[in-house]
Amino acid sequence: MREGNRIGIILSSAKYKKLRNGDTNMRKAALLYMKAARGRNCSVCFFRLQDLKVGKTSVTCLIKERWRFKLTTVPVPKVIYKRVGHSRKHLPLFKNLKRNGTIVFKYYNNNYKWNVWKIVNNHNTLSKNQPFTKIASVRSVKTMIADYPSVIIKPNRGEAGRGIMKINKAGKGKWALYTKNKNGLWRKRYFTNQLPGILVKRIKKRKYLVQQTIDLATYKGSRFDLRVAVQRNTNNQWQVTSVFGKVAQKGQLLTNMSQGGTSYTLDHILQAHPTLQTEKVKQKVHNLALNLAKHLGHYKPGMHDLGFDIGISKDGKPFLFEANHTNDYPFFSIKNGNLLHKDWYAVYKTPIDLAASLLPGRNSAKRKLFLNRIK
Repeated sequence: MREGNRIGIILSSAKYKKLRNGDTNMRKAALLYMKAARGRNCSVCFFRLQDLKVGKTSVTCLIKERWRFKLTTVPVPKVIYKRVGHSRKHLPLFKNLKRNGTIVFKYYNNNYKWNVWKIVNNHNTLSKNQPFTKIASVRSVKTMIADYPSVIIKPNRGEAGRGIMKINKAGKGKWALYTKNKNGLWRKRYFTNQLPGILVKRIKKRKYLVQQTIDLATYKGSRFDLRVAVQRNTNNQWQVTSVFGKVAQKGQLLTNMSQGGTSYTLDHILQAHPTLQTEKVKQKVHNLALNLAKHLGHYKPGMHDLGFDIGISKDGKPFLFEANHTNDYPFFSIKNGNLLHKDWYAVYKTPIDLAASLLPGRNSAKRKLFLNRIK
């Protein structure tokens, strides 16, 4: 296959290492990308962000040969699907790639949660589908716990539920702060007028948000929320490709897979609910996710793949909790080397379909349009 028909996929260092070492789930994810590429008469290779260098026209990557992935040096692909975050220090690299005619998917300038909340809050309709949120300070936390019976306090930038705290009203003039220790166990601290020292220390050390807690619907008594994957198709239109239901362990606050959560299809969860109407809720979730992607897309034109964490209230209203710029699809969709639901293959196929349509020689006008999105 010609070199110009290869798509590059940037993995995090941890996932790159797993793929190189033959991790079952990471290998399955790579094979799903490869399957999608074969359907578009192209191939894929895998590398890390640090493997790309300004001024260098080749990259060392992992390519499957027979039954294993081996290190190979190839020309830098002309289309790259970035599956990791980046910082300001990488901007010269992206500009260099653009000058050399390489399109980078998932290019953005700011993925902080507060920035996303403000963008959504500027929309008259969408603003009604996200919890009220403030930057956490001693003053704002005290104001929020006076206004709401429960609040979540989370890092402005963070992943997998790390650093999250919760405050519940525990009686007249009394509250309970929940934090996780190093062993992953929740600890409860009661307080009255003065916020606990651990909370004050954290919100002064780095930026946190304090957010109204929504009274969510449950699945068999456990909290659940959704990761809704919205991706651009070959026509450059946003579409909902998959919805992952994330169910927390019994009695636990967090639904993240890394925190012990379990993934199910949305149909499976809703059909087990006594009052929520499956089709009605699904339509609301899809409409909200699509409208969010279109709105955020105006501010982030380099984005082609967004993962929205959406909760459903007890009366069936969807609420946006976070917009994820990098989505750990293997975590939700693959277990013991197997894809858990055939419909979830779409999150691997859709970005490859779009990438393949942008390879050199396939649609020059479309390539030019996408290159111009990289500032």
